[in-house]
Amino acid sequence: MEQQEKLFEEQENQFKPVITLQRNSLILEKEKERFIQNLFDFIEPINFEQLQIIGSPKTNFKDIIKALCLMSYNGMSYRRTQSDLKWMFENELMKSIPPRSTLNDYSNNKNTLKLIEKLIQISALFFQDNEDTMILDSTWLATRMYKGGYKRVHDKKNANFEQTRKLHISCLKNSRVICCAKTTKGERHDCPLFEELLRTPIKNGFQIKTVIADSGYMSKNNYALCKELGVLEVFIDFRLGVTGKKSKSDLWKESVRLWKERRDIWKETYRFRVLVEGIFSAIKRKNINWLRSKKENAIDVELLLKAFVYNITIIGKYS
Repeated sequence: MEQQEKLFEEQENQFKPVITLQRNSLILEKEKERFIQNLFDFIEPINFEQLQIIGSPKTNFKDIIKALCLMSYNGMSYRRTQSDLKWMFENELMKSIPPRSTLNDYSNNKNTLKLIEKLIQISALFFQDNEDTMILDSTWLATRMYKGGYKRVHDKKNANFEQTRKLHISCLKNSRVICCAKTTKGERHDCPLFEELLRTPIKNGFQIKTVIADSGYMSKNNYALCKELGVLEVFIDFRLGVTGKKSKSDLWKESVRLWKERRDIWKETYRFRVLVEGIFSAIKRKNINWLRSKKENAIDVELLLKAFVYNITIIGKYS
């Protein structure tokens, strides 16, 4: 894994295209075509030769990722994806069509999980120079069909937490792209994930000045972390009864005072938190709003693929 980390650090340093945030026309009419082309353009420059983790003889890992992404785009059905894979192969966008058994093997490998997390981070670099505000939140997806959907945050009546998986993301305000994503069990709290969701994009080169999150991330430690990382405009919502006493940083006191005494100023920035709900809605409406996989690692891979496919789709809107 150390070798993989070094390789991706090199890719991140080289793969920082600057694009103008201007939407193109005919977005929906050509979305799938643009998605396939942008997926190819994104995957091809990355060197995966040193990252073969399963298979003898070697399987082209680029084709594996392309196939998994297309399956995610089509709702994780290998049969529905066959025609798209064949089209890519005939147009020399793939060197081979991976069999379903190979895709299953990769989905159940922990290294694949880490690789997709990195791909999500790299895909966000397209928007690096146009972003300074980050929004954090999480959502549930059921691990069974008919166990809740996008109309409710979590349908507790039909699906308890044991039947869900949780996607934690940090996204960018202007482009609505996901810059970091993690998966956990459905009952996991949001607050412990805050540090990784914030540190990772900053480590990748994003100059974050403002952070917005709901009260699930409210913590004096999180406010102190923001100040440590140079993020001084922090709008993590507070719960009723909170005070500015015994704080670990002045930022906590200042934010509590602003939240209590100048709610109009607070809401002027905090109102953008709703943008992350649009991202979750898009992911669940455009793809199936539940998870097909059965094994834990494959479930997490499927969930992260939804985030990665969403990012590639967003890139297609600006290219």
